[in-house]
Amino acid sequence: MILPYDAFTEAFLDKVTEYKFCRLPQENRQAIVDGYMKRACAQFSEVCMYNISEGDDVERTYTIGDNATPAEIDEIIDIVTEGMLVQWFKPYFFKQENLENMLATADYTRYSPAELTYRITNAYKTCNKEFVARMREYSYRHGDLTNLYI
Repeated sequence: MILPYDAFTEAFLDKVTEYKFCRLPQENRQAIVDGYMKRACAQFSEVCMYNISEGDDVERTYTIGDNATPAEIDEIIDIVTEGMLVQWFKPYFFKQENLENMLATADYTRYSPAELTYRITNAYKTCNKEFVARMREYSYRHGDLTNLYI
């Protein structure tokens, strides 16, 4: 079964409302989102039943087994797009200006830069926690437990 990159892109853009993506030319937006997708797939590939670690960048597809059901495909897309959200948050989280503001703001008010950094940090941690939890849940449901040393 062929899984197109665009399935991940559309699902990701449904989860994110980012004005920056609307202004970018299609090729640039595609390159950025594809980067998020590849990093998320690399993390998820260790527990995924199907080969999503090696895609065809020319055809913009992943070739996974013929035995994948539509429900499994939807689950994979959902998990990978959660990972893409984590990748999307990283530049906001690790922005030097935000980190400096968090460390240097003396008055920690509701509208301070430190408060903004705190909120970004919480949002990043929430996205990452959700991604990891979904990967664990997937591995519990679909993994082979016979290799565990219990």
